[in-house]
Amino acid sequence: REDAMRIAVACQGLDVAPRFARSSSFMCYRVDRGMFADCQNMPNLSFPPAQLAQVLKDLDVSVMIVNRIDPTSETALKAAGIEVQAGYTGTASAAARTYIGRTLSGTHEELEHRKRFRRYAIAWHVESALGRFFVSAA
Repeated sequence: REDAMRIAVACQGLDVAPRFARSSSFMCYRVDRGMFADCQNMPNLSFPPAQLAQVLKDLDVSVMIVNRIDPTSETALKAAGIEVQAGYTGTASAAARTYIGRTLSGTHEELEHRKRFRRYAIAWHVESALGRFFVSAA
């Protein structure tokens, strides 16, 4: 499917690995319409960064979720067209779900902007309704 995406999480067991370079495997999730459609575990074969990035690109990985990543690996992944998301902890599946949730709902800043806009719109409608009420009552 064209709208499906593949997310990889650098893992140590079932958890996000503390460091990308020392991850034991990559949990690869295929996401279709915001839901996990498939999950596969790929062992880390300790390829050089450029070669690993190419393997992940060949697997159609579009996002790599990590806790911490070295600059060489990050540059190689980005050069292969793979978005790097750092700072994740917890289980691999929870990290992938968190990323999906943020992607579908927008960034924190976008959500705050939407909330502020809604508050202003509601306040404007209330003021307009009250203004009409007081004008007609006079």
